[in-house]
Amino acid sequence: MLTTEQKLLAVASHLGWLIGFPVLIPIVIMLLSKDAFVKEQSKEALSFQLGVIVAGMIFGALSFILIGIPFLIITALSGIIFPFVATIKVLNGSEYSYPITGKYIADKL
Repeated sequence: MLTTEQKLLAVASHLGWLIGFPVLIPIVIMLLSKDAFVKEQSKEALSFQLGVIVAGMIFGALSFILIGIPFLIITALSGIIFPFVATIKVLNGSEYSYPITGKYIADKL
């Protein structure tokens, strides 16, 4: 069973983008926390937010030739929806792995 502190730190990692720090908050929590669950969730959040930023830059550049606009919209929607899904999962006491970035990138961090 997860403690309130574990849940709070994991939720802060996933929702750091709400206050404008999508990369900084997961990095700080990952470096300062000693708990394995919190570290894993902050790695997941960090890898997903980095993926959203890179995809946004790529599709933003492609939007000049109009092909990137639908992908940019999909990236923006997934960047909003998936962190809330992760928050609900963490608050229910289970681990969450983002689709696409998921364990592949988090294992590299």
